Amino acid sequence: MVSSAPAQGQPPIVCIQWNRIRSWRVIDFGGLVTAGWEALVGRRTGAAVVLAGVLALAGCTQSSDETATPSTSIDQKTANAALWDPCTQVSDGTLRTLGVDPSTRESGIGGVQVEGWKVCTWHDTPDWDYSLTVWSTSFTVDDLKQKKENVDFADISIGSRNGVRHRIASDSKNEKCYLAFPASQGTVEVSVLNVTSRATVPPCDRASSAANALMTFLPR
Repeated sequence: MVSSAPAQGQPPIVCIQWNRIRSWRVIDFGGLVTAGWEALVGRRTGAAVVLAGVLALAGCTQSSDETATPSTSIDQKTANAALWDPCTQVSDGTLRTLGVDPSTRESGIGGVQVEGWKVCTWHDTPDWDYSLTVWSTSFTVDDLKQKKENVDFADISIGSRNGVRHRIASDSKNEKCYLAFPASQGTVEVSVLNVTSRATVPPCDRASSAANALMTFLPR
């Protein structure tokens, strides 16, 4: 996105750009900030990131009244409609057995839909210590491997299904874990994010348990 800075005394214009495989760039003209996905699915962050979450995601252009507007292709909208939707296909009963509250359900990233993905996140409580997210995408596991921020891939097997485990390079505190499984549509992925010390179960242990329980729901 290229745009001029706001007039002196005006609040910064915030925009988000999605650069293909789970990488957000939050631009506020006061500097360039790279935010992990968890900042937009409810992690306790500043107002600038929260505001950014409701603006343009897939493409962001600057209009004459200095508001950010999204650009989405009709073809991509059609492709998105065909994706399996975890928010509607995972039962509340299963979610409760996994220790998350169905009422905390949030569709999309920060409540906004993203091209090429259907995403659903649940937290353990409204004032949460950890979250469970299921990602449904037209991108393949090979696409995920091409993103430099995705590292330490390892083969896994859960039930009768093979997949890969990986982490995010910037995750120095080992708060996140991602389990990805190939599917005919592209990929389905289960991830867990721990945000406080009260979340004592390692994220990969919780993600593995969740993936095992969710396997009957995940598309093949």
